[in-house]
Amino acid sequence: MKVQELRQMLSGAERSLVEKAFVESYKQLKKYQKEEADYLIRTILSGESEISAAKKQKQSFGELEAQIETFLENAKAGNYYAPNRVIPKSQRPKWRFLVKGYIKELEKVTPESGHYERASELLRKIYALLCEACNYYLFSTEDAFRSVGWRQEELFHLLASMTFGCGFSEENVAAMTIMACTGGLSRESLYYGQQAVLLSELKTSDVKYMAMEIIKKEIRERQGKLTGLGKYDHQRYYLEEEIDNFCDLFLLLSLSLSETGSGVKYYFKNSTDSDREIVLYRALEVADIMGDDEAWKEIYKYGLSKKIKPRDELKKKYQEKLQGKGDQKWTD
Repeated sequence: MKVQELRQMLSGAERSLVEKAFVESYKQLKKYQKEEADYLIRTILSGESEISAAKKQKQSFGELEAQIETFLENAKAGNYYAPNRVIPKSQRPKWRFLVKGYIKELEKVTPESGHYERASELLRKIYALLCEACNYYLFSTEDAFRSVGWRQEELFHLLASMTFGCGFSEENVAAMTIMACTGGLSRESLYYGQQAVLLSELKTSDVKYMAMEIIKKEIRERQGKLTGLGKYDHQRYYLEEEIDNFCDLFLLLSLSLSETGSGVKYYFKNSTDSDREIVLYRALEVADIMGDDEAWKEIYKYGLSKKIKPRDELKKKYQEKLQGKGDQKWTD
């Protein structure tokens, strides 16, 4: 049902029925959703939101910066989730409205203002916090991005745009490359989403190659850490996941540069899954994201050259894409 349809339905209903429908709908919410809704309901019914908006005064960037840093400090300390004497219980649900406001204000900062670089840094900190909140309870929610009304890839797009608005320095490219592959995910997101956004922001071959070198460095560092871990060490899972995410982005960049051959070789060499058929499947998913049928077929044939037996689903897909061209010979 659309919002307008709901409004029309409510406008003609008796008050007692509206109250009953509201209460029964509220009962269907999960605990964390009720906690999110409670503050909003109280605020709307008290008219507080309208009063606050009327009294809102323009603040300086320095004041905004100080507020954000204080918020970040309290959030990381768990003061918006666990009982404490710093943030009153009645104020803890407000975190989502604070974040919405902070993002809105940071988005308004222009490159000419003199605060643009600092604004992008603060947005990066907020984004990183929301990612962390998807892995650990920092707030009473199971999806911090949804709670603040942003899809993760959309907020990442804003972040990447502002970051690169300050220039494509190695530091900026590295920050966005790492954040596209690590951190934490909303329940509605995949790392592919952030990676596709990053790829759209890296306009030239020079910055793409820069990102690829950064990926190689990040993978080497994690591979080095793996050598000192036991087979069942809990850190191994996280390191391997990050390595595979970096491999996905490396292959995306390779395909965008029409370097499928070298890209897929690097992908197979560094992916952590011992099942090579699964590695092939993942590589083909990357080609699907790019919408590159020719690259898809090249990767498929590379898998065959490595004696990999694709699942029936992939065999069927290959036949659908095949246009009668001869197989390419691969050499290492």
